[in-house]
Amino acid sequence: MDEYDYSDDPSTTSGEDSSQPVGLETDVAVAPGRAKLVKRWLKDINDSRKHHEAAFKRMKKCQQLATFGADEKWCADEERYTVPILNRHINQVVANLYAKNPTAVVKRKRRLMFQIWDGRAETLILALQNAAMGDIQSAMVVQEVEAVVQYKRMLDKLSKTLELLWDYYTSEQAFDFKKQLKALVRRTKVNGVGYIKMAYQRLLEPRPEIAAQISDVTSQITTIQCLMNEANSGEFDSESARLEELRLLLKTLESEGQVITREGPVFDFPRSEEIIVDKRCRHLKTLAGAQWIAHEFEMTPEEIKEVYKVDVRKSYTKYSDDPSGSQMAFEFVEQQETKPNCARVYEVQDKKRGQVFTVCEGYPDFLKEPAAPDIKLERFFTVFPLVFNECENEKEIYPPSDVWQARHVQAEYNRSREGLREHRLAARPYYVASHGKLEEEDKKRLAGHAAHEIIEVNALAQGETIDKVLQAGPTAPIDPNLYEVESLFVDMLRTVGAQEANLGEPGDSTATASSIAENSRLASMSDNVDDLDDFLTDLAKALGHVMLQELDRETVIEIAGPGAVWPTTPLSREEVAKDLLLEIKAGSSGRPNQAVELANMERGMPFLTMLPGVTPTPIARKYLTLLDIDVEDAITEGLPSIVAMNQMAGRSAQAGGDPQRDPNQQGGRGGQNTPSTQMDEPQPQPAFPAPQPQMA
Repeated sequence: MDEYDYSDDPSTTSGEDSSQPVGLETDVAVAPGRAKLVKRWLKDINDSRKHHEAAFKRMKKCQQLATFGADEKWCADEERYTVPILNRHINQVVANLYAKNPTAVVKRKRRLMFQIWDGRAETLILALQNAAMGDIQSAMVVQEVEAVVQYKRMLDKLSKTLELLWDYYTSEQAFDFKKQLKALVRRTKVNGVGYIKMAYQRLLEPRPEIAAQISDVTSQITTIQCLMNEANSGEFDSESARLEELRLLLKTLESEGQVITREGPVFDFPRSEEIIVDKRCRHLKTLAGAQWIAHEFEMTPEEIKEVYKVDVRKSYTKYSDDPSGSQMAFEFVEQQETKPNCARVYEVQDKKRGQVFTVCEGYPDFLKEPAAPDIKLERFFTVFPLVFNECENEKEIYPPSDVWQARHVQAEYNRSREGLREHRLAARPYYVASHGKLEEEDKKRLAGHAAHEIIEVNALAQGETIDKVLQAGPTAPIDPNLYEVESLFVDMLRTVGAQEANLGEPGDSTATASSIAENSRLASMSDNVDDLDDFLTDLAKALGHVMLQELDRETVIEIAGPGAVWPTTPLSREEVAKDLLLEIKAGSSGRPNQAVELANMERGMPFLTMLPGVTPTPIARKYLTLLDIDVEDAITEGLPSIVAMNQMAGRSAQAGGDPQRDPNQQGGRGGQNTPSTQMDEPQPQPAFPAPQPQMA
């Protein structure tokens, strides 16, 4: 067997990682060709990591700036003045971009369903009449229309089932989906890119991702199986901690009256640096050009054995389990020797060959054999990148983040405030006296005297005044223009769209200027909203495809209810998938600008109510959403308006059986003949203030 060559591994030669090979002399029997294949894959992964090394380092610097408001060198002195404006900017942007869980809706794809009927209402009416008279051609038209209507009704019910399944599986994650997705948006704003990875958790099948799991006993049972295998093989004695751990786990499992095991789609949220993209990738958002991607895990040999049932302790590359790489994290250097050693595990998705496998740095064999992926998507990759600030660069696919673009503004702000602080300290009053003129006791009295204290000075001769002995020293006056920060906010606005009013109390800017700047910021924000909606829609499409592939009818009925509709065969599911599209409702995850949107509704409502052919239900849904009223509870199809129902109830009460009191006999307006005291005057709206009374 060829010995594993570590010279091609940049992680072992880089000064940042203190990795070392363990157990090169191994008894692992691996075919030479197989070992060479694993070695080649590890080399490709490390080459791509080195290719993106500059972007990964930039992400680390951005994380430092976003967290502490300055780089490590500046933060090393805790007394330096720091104003973390980037932290506030990121929090505000995230609050606007992702305020609530996205709403998933299922839409029918537009298809030509009718072969015989021409789609005109008059043709259908004529066909109904002729079919009743026995015309065969007309009967075929009627049958086709009835079949299509029944099929669309089935699709509508199936659509509701898919929406319920989306809500269920996004809420069943081991870690809260909303919080994780909000952290993903924040990660993207800081690093420039964030990822969601979709997987499928099967019964009692462990996964290496911590976040990608549904809460059940899978991890407990996996740990018990691993410990029992070690105990049976005699790897630990009767007094070891591992044996005690096994005993306690068995006791816990036996004490539970009911064991819950579940399966279904799950989501993982890897760090930006943990996804290594093929260096041939040309477009990060779509992963166009990438033949493979790798998901990196740092796992201990014990964790690898639990998940993959492979013992790598005799041959793996050892790394420290502290991935931060930050100097601020090395305050307890002497404790690092007691930390467990981790191995780097890579789950590779090879699109070119249609395979997924797992390898470990330093281990000559596969941890998981190359095989077809667990879930099949048209895009193949189950990793979905979220990218903001996208730009075109042939040499760099990772875009700069908001933090990176505004790093100089943050640094200059800190330097300006620190310079003002130093100047103020240097400009404090001080006094000058001739050397030896004042005694030490006189100096102490003059420097630390109390208010209105009478001080006796020994150095004054008879008739000599204090100004002859002691004089105020000259100081450099503070010029506010040297330390002004208003121009920095102008740069901030032009760089990332945040203005002074968003980060704190505005300065001397006029209301018009602030309004124009805010409109510019909202325009820039809407671009990010579109990116987020597209990203979530791609995720929802893939999730709908996976659910149609993997879930059986019994599981769906258990989750969505006995009225749920679900295809019974994979073939029928494929046919249904061609007609349905699970996507995210546009803008449903962000925080709407209610003042502006309500103003637009009020301006357009009088015209919409007069236009022929306008359906009121979508208008009502939009209006209720802006008013934070639950749409599903508020709208009932076919129900008259509240005003109409009140009028009908009032007419019944007013008539009382007397024809003379019947509103229908009171003219064209009925009960509306009496002038109303309510005045529908226009209310003040953004950018459209209410009319003011003119001076005579």
